[in-house]
Amino acid sequence: MKTIRCTTCRAEFTDEETEGVTCCPNCGSEGLPMAIADDVTITINWHELRILGMWASNYANEHCEESGRKALAMILHQIACQHPERAADSPLTLAGEIALLADLPGFTLIETNVKDLLEERPE
Repeated sequence: MKTIRCTTCRAEFTDEETEGVTCCPNCGSEGLPMAIADDVTITINWHELRILGMWASNYANEHCEESGRKALAMILHQIACQHPERAADSPLTLAGEIALLADLPGFTLIETNVKDLLEERPE
């Protein structure tokens, strides 16, 4: 039975698969994994979630190392995947909002390095 999930790549493992390892067998992350038994269900308004996502991703881009940014991107991606219809119209990050603007017909972004603003999308 899978008991542990990597915070960075979300791969799941049994206790036996992770016995004696010092990093995620899938992605090599050295971050502390999460216990699957601690999964919870919460109720929150999508707008509130967008505020949290935008603040968190902006903070992470300014203050966190790559591993922290990747973990946050994966968390936000996991949330967005649970509600793809909402995430498509109202992304959880400012970078996602900018990407939507770039797709509008006749809209031109002044910033030429838009790709630098977009977070890495987890696979």
